[in-house]
This record gives sequence, C-alpha cells and structure tokens, in this order.
Amino acid sequence: MREADKKIWINPVVFELHIGTQTLIHEAVHAAQVCAGKGKIKILGLNIQPSNYARPFFMRYTDVHRQDLEREAYAVQTQPNGLL
Repeated sequence: MREADKKIWINPVVFELHIGTQTLIHEAVHAAQVCAGKGKIKILGLNIQPSNYARPFFMRYTDVHRQDLEREAYAVQTQPNGLL
C-alpha cells in the first residue's frame, strides 16, 4: 500500500500463485492501519501473532516500525480462518 496516494497495487500473479486471498487480507490490514492513523500508517494493536512460517517475511525489514506493521498484517493473514 502506498500511504501517500491511498492506493493498493496487487500484482495479478498472486492469483496465479493461489495466494490472492491471503494477499488481499494482508493489504486490507495495511488499509485499516492507515485509517487508524488518520492518513498515517499506524499499528492497530491487535492481540494476535503471525505463524512461525511468516516470520522471515516481516523480519527482513530493518526498520522496526515497518517490521511491526508487517508483523500485524501477517498475523491477520495467517489466522486459520483467514479473519479475526
């Protein structure tokens, strides 16, 4: 998600890779984070953790704030029922 222009761009290949639903959920969390921050991206403070499988995906970010944002998005994305 690009915070500045409020657009989410999703590469169509995610649907060919059969990860479209997970990607949409992940990006929806980022949209909610921008809404919660009233235009600035902010942690929602959800009390859930991502699966261990997702850990390498958000740990690659060196910026701690970005890591926290991604951790939260992956936490929602990796819930067994796909939603909170």
